[in-house]
Amino acid sequence: MSCLISYHTLLGADYLSMRLETIKVRNFRLLRRLSIDLAKEKTTTIFVGPNNSGKTSVMDALRLFVGVWGESPKISFHDLSQLRHRDLKRIETLLGISADSEKKIAILKRFAPRMRVDLTFAYDEDPADLVGATQLLMDLTPGTNKVRLRIEYALENAKRLLDDFENRQRKDQNLCEFLRDSFRDYFKRTFFKVSLDGKEVEAMEESGQLKPLLRIDIVPAQRHVDDDEGSRSAKLSKLLHDHYERFYRVDDAAGYQAIENALTESASDLTDKYSRAFGRLTKRLQSFGYPPGQTAPDLRVRAEMSAETIYRDNARIFYASEHVGKEGVMEEFELPEKYNGLGYKNLIYIVLQLESFRAALDAVQGEKPRVHIIAIEEPEAHLHPQMETVFISEISKALENDGGTTAQVLLSTHSSHMIAHSGFEPIRYFRRVGREVVMRDLSKLPLPKNDPDLLGFLRRYIRLTHCDLFFADKAIFVEGQVERLLLPMMIEERAKAAGCETLTSQYISISEIGGGHAHKFKPIIDFIGIPSLIITDLDSVDDKGEKCPVADGKGTSNVCLRNWIPAKTTVDELKTCKEAEKTQGCIRVAYQVTQDGNCGRSFEEAFIYANISWLSANYAKLSTTKAAIKKAVEAGLAAQAWGLSGKLGKVDFALDLISKPGWSIPLYIEQGLTWLAQHPSK
Repeated sequence: MSCLISYHTLLGADYLSMRLETIKVRNFRLLRRLSIDLAKEKTTTIFVGPNNSGKTSVMDALRLFVGVWGESPKISFHDLSQLRHRDLKRIETLLGISADSEKKIAILKRFAPRMRVDLTFAYDEDPADLVGATQLLMDLTPGTNKVRLRIEYALENAKRLLDDFENRQRKDQNLCEFLRDSFRDYFKRTFFKVSLDGKEVEAMEESGQLKPLLRIDIVPAQRHVDDDEGSRSAKLSKLLHDHYERFYRVDDAAGYQAIENALTESASDLTDKYSRAFGRLTKRLQSFGYPPGQTAPDLRVRAEMSAETIYRDNARIFYASEHVGKEGVMEEFELPEKYNGLGYKNLIYIVLQLESFRAALDAVQGEKPRVHIIAIEEPEAHLHPQMETVFISEISKALENDGGTTAQVLLSTHSSHMIAHSGFEPIRYFRRVGREVVMRDLSKLPLPKNDPDLLGFLRRYIRLTHCDLFFADKAIFVEGQVERLLLPMMIEERAKAAGCETLTSQYISISEIGGGHAHKFKPIIDFIGIPSLIITDLDSVDDKGEKCPVADGKGTSNVCLRNWIPAKTTVDELKTCKEAEKTQGCIRVAYQVTQDGNCGRSFEEAFIYANISWLSANYAKLSTTKAAIKKAVEAGLAAQAWGLSGKLGKVDFALDLISKPGWSIPLYIEQGLTWLAQHPSK
């Protein structure tokens, strides 16, 4: 990661203290009503969540409403939330009822859908900040340091739309179909300054105020860093040319001019040689004659060379490497670009993009934008896990200097490695619910006040093992190693049952948490809101709190069962719990239940009761545990189940079962998996 150059170098020493604090999006694709607070203490705000959950749509909203530098925003009908299509259907119905043109125009103005992005900025007392904020000020109260800009796509000319729609060539074409190809003819972008409470809105005449205020740059997910030099060379050479223009033309004018002089001399020399090489051809062309009174043109071939064409067509990247040659002497050799790994090419591309952003900023005449947003989509492409792990911290360092942060980064990722070391504060979790998106801000994770250490526990645990929870459709939390190892086989087997087929088509995160810690995950499970199954043990104890068989048990030592779900303390209560009592919202707990007249205290005991016939017939085929099971079978397996369960090495038992499929799933896990399969993931 050493190639991530300091952004203090890339963007210069000027400190951009003004910051974008909040992004609000309405009626854009699945983002019906979304508000995102950007990380305040971090350079990077991280968007995580399953595919098609709206992460990229946030970046596209900025790109289309604000406009990426050098591009004209081109929003389309398909960017309008599908939920707002009903507004157009309602308009069409009302237009058909009314005969008065003025009323029809009023209907269009009143009910036409609109898309909106609101941006809230925080500014400092820096003079440049004040200049940038002044045009948006709505509140002169002392101490106020925030302003709000609204960019809206709305119907501009209702009468024109009405006339064109009523005079359309295809009368069977409805309003939605009519607007699909002509949306931008009637809906336009407008700008407003808005009070912080949203009650006061004032139109702004034109969009020129954006340039000194905000710049958006995007590193897209599709970076084409494959081994096809033809498709990639133009992109990388363009970025190399930006770097050349920036560091030679600006920082080293003498060096830049020396290269340009060399190119000019080479072009002149080539022109002379071309003249001799093509002389016969030009004479032949003249001999064909021209119309009377006109002189045949003298065709001349000139060599035109520029740094841009040199980089585009002739510059190639080679990778230098060293190896030990004869007599231990280090020798250097070069390999073409396509022989390097895709991950390193991806990294080079991202760094060169930062360089190109720098070159573009330097080219801005006058006041530079006070806020610079860099959106990076899925930077993990082709990176190995170790590089993914350090990417966010390194990119943050690259964008910081001693004076503070010079740019803010919006980063979308599907990499659990990438978010493992980011903490909770910058993570914004996206999830699709029906036809819209909900977002959860993990910096606002609600925690019980009586457990101040809980946040630290969750951070450490999820960082170490289970960041994939943020990308899952559903989640399973298990008691221990045996369940975790065997659960994939159980899921595959249960998916064969009617109504459970979705178990293998959805991404299910499996986390090993232990019975004593399951309740600690309540805040984050509730917060994320995905269907979650907790598989735990009944953990029966006697009157003295000592573990004992369920038949002799009075209570349970399991904190999850006592204090969370189903909040029961005695064995009798737990054994008689109904399905509804084991469920709380989108969370269900599964613990041992009576099966064939027996109820186990642990997974191992419950497994024995569920597989007496199978174990009796197959114990000889097992490896590590066959001796202990053989003795129990000879003494009566059902009667020996309690004692045998304590003698089985957990991992050894699980590995034996993995190697010999055909056994039955304990009833309590089967019931839990059935619930999970049939509970909608929204």
